[in-house]
Amino acid sequence: MFPLAGRLPGASPASMATHAPAPSTPSSATRRPRITIERLGKQFRARHGDVEALRDVDLSIPDGQFCCVVGPSGCGKTTLLRILAGLEEHTDGRLEMLHEDQRRPLTSLVFQEQSIFPWMTVRDNVAYGLRMRGVPDRVSREVVQYYIEKVGLTQFARAYPYQLSGGMKQRVSVARAFANDPEILLMDEPFAALDEQNKSLLQEELLKIWEETRKTVLFITHSIDAALVLGDRVLVMTARPGTLKADIAVPFERPREVYELRASPAFGELTYAVWSQLRDEVMQARAAEGVSS
Repeated sequence: MFPLAGRLPGASPASMATHAPAPSTPSSATRRPRITIERLGKQFRARHGDVEALRDVDLSIPDGQFCCVVGPSGCGKTTLLRILAGLEEHTDGRLEMLHEDQRRPLTSLVFQEQSIFPWMTVRDNVAYGLRMRGVPDRVSREVVQYYIEKVGLTQFARAYPYQLSGGMKQRVSVARAFANDPEILLMDEPFAALDEQNKSLLQEELLKIWEETRKTVLFITHSIDAALVLGDRVLVMTARPGTLKADIAVPFERPREVYELRASPAFGELTYAVWSQLRDEVMQARAAEGVSS
């Protein structure tokens, strides 16, 4: 399941790339909040009583920011993402998401699990949302071809998912999400199941596509490394019930080269700073799991 939409007829990928924002990222003070969350909470009904997944989450994400969220397992990261995607309802607090262009979808969600249709080719998977929106074939073909090339799958455009590796399938998911042209892109550990080489390649491809579009992104991950490579900002969540513990700016200039960035001393120092915030929460979550088992 994901929101279906297409690029506006007549707005070609080439023209969008030409008019993409400059590489420098505007300060948060100059941009309108795309996502505003105030004291948001979520409880689930369970057999042995209510389970509190989220508590008093306060967050403002400006338009065009790449925001990454890290936290221990079970802290509510994915629940928060599903609430933003409209797949769950929050039980407390306020959520406001700015939807400026009603002709475009507000959100698209890239799942951790492979979610492309096994009976469709790569091209048809990427085009699915455009076709459901009734986007003219000429425009759809151009948009689809553009993003297939961007994720390096031109030679596999007519292949079916069973003919693709896991990394290739996730490339299709990323291409489909960008082709839908949402105002907000939600990503739930999309590269977690991949080997390190494929993960790094896909991170670089995602960065290049994002540089052209500068969409608002909320990226959920267990990996501090991925959060610092991709994000403008890293949010650290507590153990369940999840709330925000730390809000850390990522100072590295864009565009970024993944391996060159990782090799810098500043990257190692910031990795340790984030881990110092996260470590106690991971230990607390482990202890809670031990008690519950």
